[in-house]
Amino acid sequence: MAKPKIGIMYLTSCAGCQCEILNYEEALLKLLDLTEIKYFPIGSSANTLDEELDVLFVEGSVSSSLDEEMVKKGREKAKILVAIGTCACFGGIQANNNDVPLDELLETVYGTTDMPFEITHARPVEEVVKVDYSLPGCPVDGKQFVYAAAFLLNGVKPFFPKMAVCYECKLSETECRTLQGLFCLGPITAAGCGAPCTSKGLGCQGCRGDHDAPNYKEMVEVLSERGLKGKDLINFMKVFRGNYLKEKLKDAGVE
Repeated sequence: MAKPKIGIMYLTSCAGCQCEILNYEEALLKLLDLTEIKYFPIGSSANTLDEELDVLFVEGSVSSSLDEEMVKKGREKAKILVAIGTCACFGGIQANNNDVPLDELLETVYGTTDMPFEITHARPVEEVVKVDYSLPGCPVDGKQFVYAAAFLLNGVKPFFPKMAVCYECKLSETECRTLQGLFCLGPITAAGCGAPCTSKGLGCQGCRGDHDAPNYKEMVEVLSERGLKGKDLINFMKVFRGNYLKEKLKDAGVE
């Protein structure tokens, strides 16, 4: 029986999600035994998008005409497409300035608006092609990637409960960073990462997006009580969420 064919593509990103995958060496070797990895530029020099893929994992936001062309070609070849990481799922940190005119951004970053190809504001993959499953995180959790790959290759729909990060803090007996007075988005953010940031004494910044029932109004009130207000509050809450939460903040009374 022919082995399933998979691909791991990256668009505009830091490649951190792919590095996380490569760090799971033992699981990756098992995956190599069970599949043919036809496209994985950061991990292989032999790559092709000319064959049909059973599963394509895509990291990064769509931030250029090249990104759009690449992901559309990948979507045509893939039976299943999975967005991995915060950039692919929400637009990532680079989407924070999507309300700034593009020419202004280019001039600020590169000192010119003359680019060799078309640059666009950062978009999540689902705004360009159909996404079958999403695995958020910055980077994506390597263990969840392995589980998702195993599920999909066995014809099983991946399922990860979307509880709050607070749940994982309780499991690890990590003292509540919110009660310590830190800015923490754990109460509205989906768990699954193991809460490494809070365990190291930091507040969660929400890279995994919302859990199933986020209470934005209460979250805004808690952050405001701790002195985070106005533009500073908005900037903190959207670091990893791009601009997708604008309407949610508006509903919570924040403009």
